[in-house]
Amino acid sequence: MRSIRNSLLGACLITMTLAVLPAQAEDVTSELNPKLRGLLQKEMVGIEAAMKEVYSAIIRGNHKVVQEKGQAIHDSFILAQELTDEDRKALKAAVPKAFLKLDQKFHKQAAKLAEAGGGKDTGKQKQIFDRMTNSCVSCHSRFVDERFSGLKK
Repeated sequence: MRSIRNSLLGACLITMTLAVLPAQAEDVTSELNPKLRGLLQKEMVGIEAAMKEVYSAIIRGNHKVVQEKGQAIHDSFILAQELTDEDRKALKAAVPKAFLKLDQKFHKQAAKLAEAGGGKDTGKQKQIFDRMTNSCVSCHSRFVDERFSGLKK
């Protein structure tokens, strides 16, 4: 129970990430146009809400919600459905490739979480939720440690 709670706390950090910072801790959001900045904010708020619901669903054995919210997190991948080709180019130019890889990995984990929900496998749900949380913490400590001073190494 404690590890799930700690995982949720870590996952909640993702909401604060409106964009990533490169190793020099220079805020990338200044490089993004208002539309992109808004889309990233929207995605982070949605992920936080879904992660909270997943946590609650896991501890209650509500596999359907785990499946639905896992899929929703997966599908939110940089809100791809709302990005134009120009937006994609601007995003890729503004953020480090390593961030994009971590973000992609996170969303793949969300798809696995949805599968575990569909399979009614609570143990697997907990493992994947923990990995997703670790991905958030890893990304934040690597790219936005200025915003999350508690994660500085």
